[in-house]
Amino acid sequence: MTQLQQLKEAFYYAPLSLIKIRKNSALWMFIYLITGLAIFSVFSWVMLSNQNEIKAAFLSYLFPHSWHEIAEDLVNFLYESQAKSVLSNMILSGSLVVSSMFLFPIKEKYSAEFEKDAKYKNGKVKEFPLIIQAWEEVKLFLLYLTAQSVILWVGYYPYQWANWASISLSYLFLFFTFGLDFISPTFQRHRKSYSLILKVLLKKPILVLSFGLVFSLPVILLSQYVFSFEELTLIEIASILFITNLLFLTLAVPAGTRVATALFANLTRTLRPTKKTVIRSYSAMTIILLLGLFLHSTLISSLHHKSQLLKAEYNVDWDSIEYDLPSLSNFLNGKALTNLSFNINIKNPTDFDIVIEKSQIFVEKKDATIATIDLTGFEIPAGESRQVKMKLDSDSDLSKVTNFREILEYWRVDMHLELLPGIPFVLNIVE
Repeated sequence: MTQLQQLKEAFYYAPLSLIKIRKNSALWMFIYLITGLAIFSVFSWVMLSNQNEIKAAFLSYLFPHSWHEIAEDLVNFLYESQAKSVLSNMILSGSLVVSSMFLFPIKEKYSAEFEKDAKYKNGKVKEFPLIIQAWEEVKLFLLYLTAQSVILWVGYYPYQWANWASISLSYLFLFFTFGLDFISPTFQRHRKSYSLILKVLLKKPILVLSFGLVFSLPVILLSQYVFSFEELTLIEIASILFITNLLFLTLAVPAGTRVATALFANLTRTLRPTKKTVIRSYSAMTIILLLGLFLHSTLISSLHHKSQLLKAEYNVDWDSIEYDLPSLSNFLNGKALTNLSFNINIKNPTDFDIVIEKSQIFVEKKDATIATIDLTGFEIPAGESRQVKMKLDSDSDLSKVTNFREILEYWRVDMHLELLPGIPFVLNIVE
């Protein structure tokens, strides 16, 4: 199959195959849609009904009650650090996996009935036992977790290349899993495992990715619109996209059956991956998944330890203040270096250590950075008190303040902590 044939299959023949839906396949399409709506509606209802409790429980774990209003900005780190397209693609991939895990017997029957109605001749049907089918879907779910952990991790880094890499990977993964999920039922119905199916589909990436693009593009465009409503929570956005995406998942089943039929000759000519190759592939996926879980748990643990800073008790030793200030003219007319240090007694009443590495405070006015303040790091063990010498080295440039009529407006102060090397955690202090 040439590249042009792959594009025609994805953009023309697959969507056109929907006209071959007949009575039996239409019945199972209805069953698939109604069952999916019921499952997604219950899931969304539970999440929406308890989103305040879920948020309150998470905030209570990290912060004291009096800090909850401020803490909401902090826990948004996992939300704000990712591009919105990455989050929307993650939600769409998640709805795909959830539907596969809960609807795979219905999806299989729906695909089989359409194969009969469309008179596709793919040979004798020989189903896997239901338990094997369930295990195949579990492996797909583990593949999803592995890929999403990598995509999210790349997106945490505040660099342009990381942003583009995470966005590109999220689209490629969404399109590929869309193709894999709806092309594979026909192959599995003829006793072909995911390892062989993946081998065949990876040889036809244009077809698989184009198919995923066709049936996920409408919801991708909707997600860009939905994410523009800042008043919607992530749970509300996910609920809207889950239910909307179900319509296109329903249409993708017969279209995927058509694509699988077009690839069936390739499937029969392809040798199964060797046992050694399969073991290596699953071992690599397991290692990456475990590493991703470890890194994310380390990130969350770091966030938790730093959040204890909000629960600590402070007492400044005013007699210990030492400073080295620039002249007033230097301070007002250009860059000025300021050194300030003082002792502060910090009591950690929590059951967790406070660990703060070297960090920075950025003072900005509109888009201009007026001052950068370096802070030394410290550590306070759980339940203990320590005297910490705070050193604040400031690099200021008040010459950037040009409009003195707005001298008290448009100021922003952010504290940048480092959760892990290269991954900042931004705490807005003043805006």
